[in-house]
Amino acid sequence: MARGTVFVGSEFVAKYVRGGGNFWVPLQYLRGLLDLGYDAWWLELIGTSKDPAVDRMKIDTFLGYVAEVGMAERVALAHFPDGRIGELDSATEWHVLDESGFRARARDALLLNLANSIPPAMRAAFARTALFDIDPGPFQIWAREWDMGVGSHDVHLTIGMNLGADDCPIPLGGVTWERVWPSIHLASWPRCEPATGGRYTTITQWWTTQYAFLDGEMYDCNKREGFARHIDLPQRAGRELEIAANVHAGEIEDRALLARNRWLLVDPAQVAGTPGEFQRYVQHSRGEVSCAKPAYVKARSGWVSDRSICFLASGRPCIVEDVGAARHLPEGLGLTFFRDSSEGAERIRAVEADYMRACGDARGLAEQLFDTRVTLPDLLARCGV
Repeated sequence: MARGTVFVGSEFVAKYVRGGGNFWVPLQYLRGLLDLGYDAWWLELIGTSKDPAVDRMKIDTFLGYVAEVGMAERVALAHFPDGRIGELDSATEWHVLDESGFRARARDALLLNLANSIPPAMRAAFARTALFDIDPGPFQIWAREWDMGVGSHDVHLTIGMNLGADDCPIPLGGVTWERVWPSIHLASWPRCEPATGGRYTTITQWWTTQYAFLDGEMYDCNKREGFARHIDLPQRAGRELEIAANVHAGEIEDRALLARNRWLLVDPAQVAGTPGEFQRYVQHSRGEVSCAKPAYVKARSGWVSDRSICFLASGRPCIVEDVGAARHLPEGLGLTFFRDSSEGAERIRAVEADYMRACGDARGLAEQLFDTRVTLPDLLARCGV
C-alpha cells in the first residue's frame, strides 16, 4: 500500500532535448519518493513549437529517456498543441497516464511544483500544492513583478538556505519560505573511485538573457559575466579547467578570451546532452570548478547547484563561487568556496594536496545532507504529508 500520492511537476525538461542535466532534477525526486513508498509521478508539460514534427520529436525523445531510466510507467506528459500550457481542453494530448488517471490521482495528491511549472488551472486538480523554488534570489525578485505562484500555494519551499539572513538583501514579502537542501538519489549516483587524472569541469549555459531588478540594481543571471570576473582562475591555479558551455561559433571574442586564459571549451550538447551522457561526464571528471551567476553572488541566497550535488555524490570534490551557502555547511574539502580567482586557486591547490580525502568528503557530504532518504522526509513533513 502506497503511503500517499505525490506529483513532481516540471515544464523545463521535455522542451530541451539536449539538456541532460535538466532531466535529472525531477528524476531525483521521483526515484526518491518511490523508494520511500509513495505513489510518485512525474508531471511534465510541453507546449507547441508550431511545427508538429518538432513537437513529436521532443515528445518521443522525452519518453525514450524515461524508458531508459526505468520510469516509463511513472510519467504524465501533457502536450498543449494550441500553446495554452496548463489549460486543459479537448486538444490536450496525454501520454502514459491519461487525463482521467491524472485527475483521479491528483484529487488526493501533493504537487511539488518545481519552478512554478504547473499553472493555476492545473494546480486546482490537487489536494495540496507546494511551490518549489530552485532559483532562489532572482525568483523572489521576479515574483514582485509577475505571478510566480507565490502566495497561491499551500506551502513554499526553497533551496535558498540563506534567504532571510542579514547578508541576503532579497525581500521575502511576508512569505514563509521553508528551506530545504536540493536532493540527489544516491542509488542512481554510485560513488566512483577517485580520479587518477582528468580535468576539473563544469556544465552551464553561457547566456540565459535573464536579468532581475531590485531597488534600481541589476541582478545578472548570465553565467558569462560570472566566468569573466574570474577569467584568470586557470592561470592562477596552474592547470587547465574545462567548461561545457553553449558559447556559439560566432562568439569569437568570448572563445578567444577563454582560450587565452586556459579554459578548455566543449559543447554541452555533445558531452552532456542526454541523461546518460551528463552522468558519465560528471563521473569522469576530476571534480567541479565553477563560477556562479552574478545574481546569485549579489543575492547571497545560499543556493547549492543540483549539478554540484551530482559531482559530490560521485565522490568528486567541488570548488565553486561563494553565494552564501558556506555558513550552512560543515567544513571539509568536498565542497569549498571562493570569492575571487586568487582564493579559487588556493582552494584548488588545497584539494589537490589531499585529493583522496577531498573525494571522501564529497561523497560523505552527499550522504549526510543531500540524499533523498535524508531530504525528502523533512521536505514532506514541511508540506504537511
